[in-house]
Amino acid sequence: MNKFIYRHIVIYRMWYFMEVIVKIFGTEPPCAKCKATEKVAKEVAEEFSGKVKVVKLSALSEEADRYGVFITPSIVVNDKLVFSGRVPSKNELKKAIEEAMASQP
Repeated sequence: MNKFIYRHIVIYRMWYFMEVIVKIFGTEPPCAKCKATEKVAKEVAEEFSGKVKVVKLSALSEEADRYGVFITPSIVVNDKLVFSGRVPSKNELKKAIEEAMASQP
């Protein structure tokens, strides 16, 4: 197998198996904005065929402190705080996920 084909197979396999983690920090019990944000995230995740994992976390957790979450809902994509205090549109979240995928090694 020549090097060109091998390299493309390796790159494809890396893309196929990469996973983006979307963390949603919200209130307990969840407010209307937090519920809406979770719904948007799950709908967008379905579009990526299992390559996106959505995790819901409390805004009062230690992990929220690590990301500097002060207002809910907040969304972290691959350890980067991308939205805070509002419900993002599907297109906005999709773009943030695609950027995270593009920046992975």
